[in-house]
Amino acid sequence: MPTLTAATPENSHEPSTPDPDDYARQLEAATRALLEVNEAVLQEMDRTVGIASIRALQALERRGPLLVTELGNELDMLASTASRLSDRLADAQLITRRVAPKNRRATQLELSARGRTVLAELAEARTAALHTVTRHLSNDEQAALLTGARAFTQARNQQVDQPSGPNPDQRP
Repeated sequence: MPTLTAATPENSHEPSTPDPDDYARQLEAATRALLEVNEAVLQEMDRTVGIASIRALQALERRGPLLVTELGNELDMLASTASRLSDRLADAQLITRRVAPKNRRATQLELSARGRTVLAELAEARTAALHTVTRHLSNDEQAALLTGARAFTQARNQQVDQPSGPNPDQRP
């Protein structure tokens, strides 16, 4: 079974075709520190906002105004749970609620200025935390990390944007 090795000047140009499972295991191990940095920032934010609230705010930022049921679907939670979460977010003035324009029985949720501020603070905290680590990387390592992270984000966005259905890559 082929394995990946860290890129060094001696092997950086050698193509590698790892087993997909082996690659995923190596990627998981290689990204643990990145996840640890992110988790530390989220734990700090959790003291004031809460992880579920952050996920909801991020969904509204990414998708724009959503109905309560759509937010529930986006966060993989029951509509009643999404409704209670939206009540808390509205009480904290992190979102606004109004009657949905196309369905007067539904409630539309939208990110408020205060909610945008919370997400901006989160981004600033993550940026600072990432900088404390990445400043120890060479310029080439920083560029490689950024290229890989952008490709990963693009692939993830494509996955999220596709309608749900059978995954041809998923094993039975």
